[in-house]
Amino acid sequence: IAKRVRKAGVDALRRLGFLVRADAQASILDEQGPSDPGTPPHTHEHQLTKKGKPRKLGQLPLSILYGVEKEPSPHVLIGPSVNVVGTVGKVLEEGGTRGDDSYEPRPFMAPALAEEIGELPGLLAEKLAAI
Repeated sequence: IAKRVRKAGVDALRRLGFLVRADAQASILDEQGPSDPGTPPHTHEHQLTKKGKPRKLGQLPLSILYGVEKEPSPHVLIGPSVNVVGTVGKVLEEGGTRGDDSYEPRPFMAPALAEEIGELPGLLAEKLAAI
């Protein structure tokens, strides 16, 4: 029974990770210019470089990943992959400097977690009821 209860907890965390990721991705809008400080950042998919070539942008929403680690105790990791967007996610979430530029916080992960964390007890109860 302990293994099934642990698996139910892992499954509930996996679902929570999915919900938080979806909420964070939905909060990042494709709009011109920077977002206002304190609001989720904008993504810019349709820009050209100074030389007129398409710029590879719009990666922030796509970089948000989630995964459940089972050891030492089950927990879920959710956030932008540094392999895709470098430190941009952290700077946007918390504010800070990147190069010579300073940025005010434009949180997108913390509000998504705050929005979805209340779902965890219901998700866990649902998974436990299936045992």
